[in-house]
Amino acid sequence: MSERVIAGISDAVVSGELAPGDRLPPERELAGQFGVSRTVVRDAVKTLSGRGILKARRGAGNFVADPEEGVSAGLGVLAEGLSPGGEGFGDLFEVRKVLEAHAAQWAARRRSEHHVGRLRGIVEEAYRHAGDPGVLDETDARFHVAVAEASRNLVLVRVMFALLDLLATSRRETLDIAGRARLSLDEHERIIEEIERRDPEAARDAMLAHLISVESAIRFSDRQRARQGSAPKTEE
Repeated sequence: MSERVIAGISDAVVSGELAPGDRLPPERELAGQFGVSRTVVRDAVKTLSGRGILKARRGAGNFVADPEEGVSAGLGVLAEGLSPGGEGFGDLFEVRKVLEAHAAQWAARRRSEHHVGRLRGIVEEAYRHAGDPGVLDETDARFHVAVAEASRNLVLVRVMFALLDLLATSRRETLDIAGRARLSLDEHERIIEEIERRDPEAARDAMLAHLISVESAIRFSDRQRARQGSAPKTEE
């Protein structure tokens, strides 16, 4: 019976009904809401705490954990070597291709109208601020997390927060490439269209094509900078 409580609380976290830092209702209230005993609620909360979804605070109750805690700390050791020329850069993009292609595929199957509306809102905001690199960086990260949220897989959402944090530098470098920001927005639009159409394979392919395009642009830009840096200086 605790699985029903676990699923209910997890859904509330993924949907945003319960946000990071929110206090969970008291055991008695949750027991009444789910029609189970307080012991069942207690077991469910213990399980969710073990998964890093909830966090107990002595004397205060149970709270929704920050999704960037724990996973980000665990992946923090990967930070070195993640520049475009680093050893881990290609590995990280391989992981992104696997996870985000599946996220888009699952999102096309499981999304709600709310998810589609949120994705469109993020892209529209980015178009309105197309000349502001800071806004574009932030909306790009939010878009990829929102696709994961539409997949309704809470673990994937938490992993995406960590991966995008590790990719912050390369994401900003991507936005410096001429025409790349607009191209990414157009690719985001295509991903949304396939998710809205509920076409899992097309959504997966659109996300994969987007990530391959981004990776290629970053690598090309890195090679260009390397050539410029190694070019002999002319005497004045």
